[in-house]
Amino acid sequence: MTFSFLLFVTRRPTITPAEFKTYWDTKHVELLKLIAGKNFPLTHTRHYIARPGSAETNGSWPAVILAGAQEDFTYYGIAELVFPDESAFQSFMSIVSALEAEARIAEDEEPFIVREKMKAVVMGETSVASRD
Repeated sequence: MTFSFLLFVTRRPTITPAEFKTYWDTKHVELLKLIAGKNFPLTHTRHYIARPGSAETNGSWPAVILAGAQEDFTYYGIAELVFPDESAFQSFMSIVSALEAEARIAEDEEPFIVREKMKAVVMGETSVASRD
């Protein structure tokens, strides 16, 4: 059975949502692949909150909300990392938590995310309904 977790990431206010997405997709994930090697997750899927605003909206880029309030959506991206099993997740975590790797990752995150606001949660069971 696979092991998954969700990561909620907040954009650094000095960059735009487009810059945030580009950095995460093209630089940060590549660094994680380099560091983790064969222990990189089976998948690292990134979802981005719809924020169609612009600099004219005071750089706030409000989320397109269907339920809840703007302040509920401090994060800009949600990543789902899927591993073959919990043991593979533990191997990945031990690699990325090693002092040198952790320092490289933190340095790379500095220009695009607010680390103090990062949240992560382990996924439980999944149920899927589909159109007949």
